Amino acid sequence: MKMRSIIAIAHNTFREAIRDRVLYLFLGFAIALFFTTKIFGMLTVGSEAKVIKDFGLAGIQFFCMLISVTMSITLISREVENRTIFNILAKPVRRWQFLVGKYFGLLATIVANLVLMTLILVFVIWIYEHELDLRIVVSSAMVMMEMAIVAAFATLFAVSTKPILGSVFTLSVFIIGHISEDIWELTRQVGDSSLNIIITVVYYLLPNLERFNFKTEVVHNLPLPFDAVVWAVLYSLAYSTMIMVLACLQLGRKDLA
Repeated sequence: MKMRSIIAIAHNTFREAIRDRVLYLFLGFAIALFFTTKIFGMLTVGSEAKVIKDFGLAGIQFFCMLISVTMSITLISREVENRTIFNILAKPVRRWQFLVGKYFGLLATIVANLVLMTLILVFVIWIYEHELDLRIVVSSAMVMMEMAIVAAFATLFAVSTKPILGSVFTLSVFIIGHISEDIWELTRQVGDSSLNIIITVVYYLLPNLERFNFKTEVVHNLPLPFDAVVWAVLYSLAYSTMIMVLACLQLGRKDLA
């Protein structure tokens, strides 16, 4: 019964995303990919495939992040404004089941877009190189692992703050997660102890999203480190689970009236 409720809520969230035309983002990705690679391909003679892989994987990551940020705006607020959340919770559905269902619905939307964009990228690479580069699929799967964490934060902020602030915070987590190592290295050269303490706290609390970045290996045809891929998957599962537990606890004590 618990899983049935979660699946039903996730399915409904996914259908709402389709009605909002979120899935049409992949069409914009395809158009942008073809035009961008055509322009930069002319500027980098002999390296068209590398340019396509680089921009394509970056585009996949950007659009998936965009879905997480935009959907976090209405993840909970729409249900409260339309009073539908009270109808759902009036049934034998717990708050945590409702939230987990929303989270999986968000993930399903991201996966649908990611699969479509990855197929487009693989097809374009095949046109240029006349071979299938399956490392693109692995790199896209790592993007999905990254988005599992970003979506978990989007869910947490959706139940903790106002919709606009939730989107800003989610975007901030994404940006900081990719530059945290650079900031960490920078602070080691700064003598300000108070600043070092703040950066240390932020570094250990927020996720290191660079763990999921395998673009360099894909673009330059390098072997993918198997152990790094495995640890990235485990890191994503553990971190997203921890954030979702916090989100469920927050919703459990939130006044929805």
